Amino acid sequence: MEKRFELAMAEINHCNKCGFCLPACPTYRLTGNELDSPRGRIAMVEGVLNDEIAAGDGLEASLTYCLGCRACETACPSGVQYHRILEAGKAVLDGTRPRHRGLSFVPRMLLRLTKSPKRLGRLARWGKRAQHLPMPSALKSLMPMLAYHPEMIPPAPRVSPAQGKASFFQGCVQEALYHDANRAAVELLAAVGYEVKTPAMQTCCGALAWHAGRSEEARALARRNIEAFEGTGAVPVVNTAGGCGAMLSEYGELFASDPDWSERADRFSRRVKDWTALIEGRPLRFVGTGERVTLQNSCHLLNVEGGGDVPAKLAAAVEGDTFVPIPGQDRCCGSAGIYNIQHPDWASRILVEKMTEVQERFPDRVLVVNPGCQLEMTQGVQQRELPAEVEHLARYLYRAFLRGQRESQGFHQVE
Repeated sequence: MEKRFELAMAEINHCNKCGFCLPACPTYRLTGNELDSPRGRIAMVEGVLNDEIAAGDGLEASLTYCLGCRACETACPSGVQYHRILEAGKAVLDGTRPRHRGLSFVPRMLLRLTKSPKRLGRLARWGKRAQHLPMPSALKSLMPMLAYHPEMIPPAPRVSPAQGKASFFQGCVQEALYHDANRAAVELLAAVGYEVKTPAMQTCCGALAWHAGRSEEARALARRNIEAFEGTGAVPVVNTAGGCGAMLSEYGELFASDPDWSERADRFSRRVKDWTALIEGRPLRFVGTGERVTLQNSCHLLNVEGGGDVPAKLAAAVEGDTFVPIPGQDRCCGSAGIYNIQHPDWASRILVEKMTEVQERFPDRVLVVNPGCQLEMTQGVQQRELPAEVEHLARYLYRAFLRGQRESQGFHQVE
């Protein structure tokens, strides 16, 4: 048995079938169907690996509707690493379906484009000019990106002595569509004393390809990133996208069976941190404008990197604004990479529950820490016609930081 299947069987044998994962699973919450739960999916993969059932449409349907949010892992009292079982099941399916792996044209196109953030950015700019033209229904979930206008990010004043160096991972969708969030994060890091470098040869983290079952594509992208960042020494590798950070932090696991890359990948992954971890506790004063603000967290930042508490703390630290958390801020919004394109009906049902929680809190602003979440939450706000803006935490905090600096210097400006 291959190493990845052995690892999956070890996790399967570690599962005691207690069901604690069920209420944490967004798809089980939707349907109440055991096959749409982690426990049910584990049973399906176990049956296939033990040659008790054949890999086919049943396994495909069960696994393809999994969001991959990993909430089940944090809920599991036995610490079962469900993602290893999920990826083993996808690997089995690789031999039972055609090269496109069940993906329609639009997801395949996006997987190609994410390899080049510059091309993706050019497409987005073209899309802004062509919004009035007919568009395939599969692209409707991407419409919010066409209405987004990046903000100019001026240089930040330095407020603390040198802290060291950091390397910045831009991401593909994040850099192509929301590059102002990246710039804002870099300026805040510089404000607290970090010298930030951005390696030129970096590329997509590989998460979209990995979750789509294209493991070799994901590894090829990962190798390129590892090589790009090796030249920056042992400094932290930071990013503004929770999904990217989760993928980067698990490169070591991605290459665990590869003697040529395992050590290099593990060394890289140990360097990965969310950008918020480097500014938490630093002498930054954030001043708001009297808004009500809520947060849709990144499930991967929470469940994989374990850093989900920090964004909420920073959002709550803005003077003058009122932070109103939603009960399900730690649950997946339904974006999940290209899930909302592959399964728009299920993603929409998940988003409906999410937006009900948001609407009940009457926010002026909905903060996010991941580009997929930004697209999904923007769509939800537009559908409900809510008078709220959706934006990345970095951009919001950067404006609040500049206000704080002006007030500290005795300047007051109405915004």
